[in-house]
Amino acid sequence: MPYLFHIFLLALPVVSLVAQDISGNWTGQLSQEGVAGAFEYALTLSQQGEALSGTATARTPDGKHTARFTVAGKLKDGQVTLQEIEQTEPAQPRWCLKFATLQIRYAEGKMFLEGNWTAGGCQPGRMMLEKPTPARRSAEIPPYLGQWTGHLSQSDREYGFFYQIIIAPDATGESYIVSESSGGSARHFLRWEMEPGGAAMRIREWEVTERTDPKWKWCIKSARLSLRREDMRLVMEGDWEGFIEGRDDASGACAPGSMFLERPILPDTIARQSEAQSDAYTTEQGRKVLVGNVIEVARPDIRIKIWDNGVVDGDVATLFLNGKRILNRHKVNKHKYSLPVKLNAENNVLVLHAESLGSVPPNTVAVSVYDGVKEQVIVLCSNLNESGAVLIRTFRVE
Repeated sequence: MPYLFHIFLLALPVVSLVAQDISGNWTGQLSQEGVAGAFEYALTLSQQGEALSGTATARTPDGKHTARFTVAGKLKDGQVTLQEIEQTEPAQPRWCLKFATLQIRYAEGKMFLEGNWTAGGCQPGRMMLEKPTPARRSAEIPPYLGQWTGHLSQSDREYGFFYQIIIAPDATGESYIVSESSGGSARHFLRWEMEPGGAAMRIREWEVTERTDPKWKWCIKSARLSLRREDMRLVMEGDWEGFIEGRDDASGACAPGSMFLERPILPDTIARQSEAQSDAYTTEQGRKVLVGNVIEVARPDIRIKIWDNGVVDGDVATLFLNGKRILNRHKVNKHKYSLPVKLNAENNVLVLHAESLGSVPPNTVAVSVYDGVKEQVIVLCSNLNESGAVLIRTFRVE
């Protein structure tokens, strides 16, 4: 069977044509339906305005076969299209020439290309490429760009939703929502604008781009979110309203609700400490850690509670603190399981490790942290590849 790869982006269009240069060396992996393992894929691009050109190399999962291609494409309105024009090596066997529609996202000092692909005569698949972002002065990157994590409520539901958005420089973005009841999870393409003065942001979802339940109709939401800066995080919160996809405000209005989102803003020293404390977990479990929340506590002796804030669906979770297991294979339910914890560092990373995704993937649980003064509640979300986490910081009042 000829080899072919098609590229589909998991995230949103992240950058505008004028602001973004995607030239350079990209490396990563590809998958193809019906083929076990991952292909290595490398891409070298040159950019002239909207036009893209370059070369690509693909290697089979067993490493025995390699093919090289010339590519051409375009970057327009935050979207990348690429076409392999010619297979330059080897003469035989012939591989399929691949067409890709890509989008771009930022994370952890890197740029990513991700997505799905199709081509005549070949099975489709998925791909992710990455390259380091060039060094830039922090003042050039507005702090509100990037990933925000939190939750939303809806007035006709007893449970809340895990909610996450990515804000891109070109006024577009992506939202990710997880329902603890029907519907599963979904991603939406969105647009955003900052109000004059920067005190609030308006976001509007436009369409569903990915869903786990093909029959479920989601609310297309709009919100005005006020912004504020707290010590080591930015917070956006406000009310939302919307309509059921395929309908409009008049014929299919959704019950409204509220949103809360936060984005950690960590000094380099604290960010490095957090990464170091996550390394032991990542090395042992082979999963990426995503720190989406920051909590400050008044003393190191705290109490952590964990429970299912939605519909109990059989989630099984383990908790790691600074790489060490503190709760093992706990079946999460409505009962708030409580355990005392002694923090031994100023900055501590609490990781939710999904042992089971339950009947409604991914694994989402509520976690509270009580320091004797106040209780702080967050919702963590994990799957079998990535683990949600919260940074717990101790502070002393002088």
